[in-house]
Amino acid sequence: MPDNSQPITLQSIADASGYARSTVSLALRNHPSIPADTRQKIREVADQLHYRPNPLVAALMSQLRDRNNKHQERLALICRFKNKLPHTNGEGLFYNLLYKALIDNAEKQGLGIDEFYMGTENFTDHRLSSILVSRNIHGVIFFPGLDEKVQEFPELEWEKFATVLIGYNTTRENLHQVASNYTYDIDYALERIRATGVTRIGFAIDEIVNRSTNEAWLSRYLLDQYRRPPEQQIPPFLTPNRMIPPQNLLNWLKQHRPEVILVAGGTIPKLLTSQGVRIPQDVKVVNLIQRHEPGLAGIDPHTDEVGRAAISLLTALLQGNHLGPPDFPQSISVKGQWIPGDSFPE
Repeated sequence: MPDNSQPITLQSIADASGYARSTVSLALRNHPSIPADTRQKIREVADQLHYRPNPLVAALMSQLRDRNNKHQERLALICRFKNKLPHTNGEGLFYNLLYKALIDNAEKQGLGIDEFYMGTENFTDHRLSSILVSRNIHGVIFFPGLDEKVQEFPELEWEKFATVLIGYNTTRENLHQVASNYTYDIDYALERIRATGVTRIGFAIDEIVNRSTNEAWLSRYLLDQYRRPPEQQIPPFLTPNRMIPPQNLLNWLKQHRPEVILVAGGTIPKLLTSQGVRIPQDVKVVNLIQRHEPGLAGIDPHTDEVGRAAISLLTALLQGNHLGPPDFPQSISVKGQWIPGDSFPE
């Protein structure tokens, strides 16, 4: 019975099998200089000891053995889109920032990325796992967003991979996760608004975007409203998608008279302006995902930092040889920062 308190090394296998350490190393790499029956015996001893090679160390040793080796440890980026990133429709800036940060940080750490698009390829779950194994890929990133055709990430052979999910919107359990801290972001925005003496705050957003926050925005807004006296409470303006009927928005604005509206992106501010509503004279606006929209105050969620954190977490998992479903999944959240703007003069 192996002592699980001690790491299983090549020397441990050499001691248990009776072969030299160099022979064990070659056998586990399936080197043809070692007879097939010897390789099989050594692999059986390694399995009995529950030996698990560190993929990054193995890649490094491979490069040291051959200075001309062009091998580069690679990660898998699995997307539920049919189009290649970053040319994705919808909230393109979010995906582009995230994608670029992933690629850049991986490159800085000497890692390549193979991209898989579930909406384009008819991968079965087993086939995709087999492709990753055949390419010697051990690290997987699940990219957020989806096409209607693909509603879920593949069910991989989890024990063979270290996996990091970006964002939410999956039924897959026990995954390490990196996301923006949407709860902190809206709480901070509400705090900034309340500090100016505003009492009537509205919330106008489409449900698709809200779901991408794991309902954090809506739940925190409703909690804030619950704590206000009835005359200050305003029901949220929710739309099923980004096709917002202008008259519906204007009717809500006229009926509830918010002083400030929390929004996500520039769609609603542009719609209000097109209908003759002056910002900030008639109503102020705070953008919960302020990514360089001119004139809008709000929260920069630092999407690029989410991408960098995902690569850093996955690299740490691989370096620690933490493959398979984690007993204690980690969740890393990135807090946003307030960006001043003309839409909300303080």
